[in-house]
Amino acid sequence: MRRLNGSSITPQQRTAWTHGLEEAFVDVHPGMRITGLYLPGQGCRFYVDGKFSREIADPVFAKAFFAIWLDPGARDTQLRQRLLGLAGND
Repeated sequence: MRRLNGSSITPQQRTAWTHGLEEAFVDVHPGMRITGLYLPGQGCRFYVDGKFSREIADPVFAKAFFAIWLDPGARDTQLRQRLLGLAGND
């Protein structure tokens, strides 16, 4: 999030976002699934193994969080293309 958003993230936002993520995520074990639901203009919700975990009502956070995988500057361009349905069906 920091790499893609640079200095636009304030220290206060970083602290609040860290707290929200710590509440949303549990220790992940093999076979567990964490799902994030992007709510444009509202924020996002997280689910652990299909059960609601936490909502973060911060649209700036949500955009920055999902940019990790979906932004054109994402590190894993192949994963980004697959998530966006842009990868070829070879």
